[in-house]
Amino acid sequence: MIVLGHRGGRGHGWPAENSLEAFQRAIDEGAAGVELDVRLCASGEPVVLHDPSLARATGGADARPVHAVRRGDLPRLAGGAAVPDLEAALDLLRGRIVNVEVKADVPARAPLVRAVARAIARAPGAEVVVSSFDPSIVLAFAALAPRVPRAMLVGARTPRLAVGLPLVLRRAIVAAHLDDAVLTAPRAARLGRAGLRVVGWTVNDPERARALAELGVAWLITDEPAMVVRATATITGRT
Repeated sequence: MIVLGHRGGRGHGWPAENSLEAFQRAIDEGAAGVELDVRLCASGEPVVLHDPSLARATGGADARPVHAVRRGDLPRLAGGAAVPDLEAALDLLRGRIVNVEVKADVPARAPLVRAVARAIARAPGAEVVVSSFDPSIVLAFAALAPRVPRAMLVGARTPRLAVGLPLVLRRAIVAAHLDDAVLTAPRAARLGRAGLRVVGWTVNDPERARALAELGVAWLITDEPAMVVRATATITGRT
């Protein structure tokens, strides 16, 4: 079972999500790698932030849109950590699995795709898979960086697409990343038969983690890497 830290990890006592400190803690807790989010800042670098604005990441201290702030002007995250760019994150995570979620709620998708592809090409040490909720982003990566594995994200808001969308795109992707709320045994089986790796997110319950591992779900993304690593440690034969 492959366990990835969701934005590194989240919850009481954790460093700020999507920070280098959170990524390092996930690795220290036994995760095989991390899931992180990228969007462009005003100077054109892909930076590791989940939300379109800085408000939540800075604890309300700065509500500017990420795309309006240059890299050198980005504020510190709540707790004092710096906002990493994608290259710094990939450098830290050399030899690890990195699920790079390319955000779709951005002013322009094409420049983001190009910038992320360049950053990945300059950091070959990590095992990267690119994912997105936007099929056009997934297909753009297939055309621009065909050697970088891709995955389709499906959330709880679109449960009817949980199987259909990944199957439509199966020639362009290696995996279906499903919200835990829509990840059922029949869906996992159908996607597996189509040759797709099934990944569940965000799984924070140990019993649920074990159940999904027994179903053959290959990767689990979690806010609590240590707990999920422990919960699935005795389940073997899943890759």
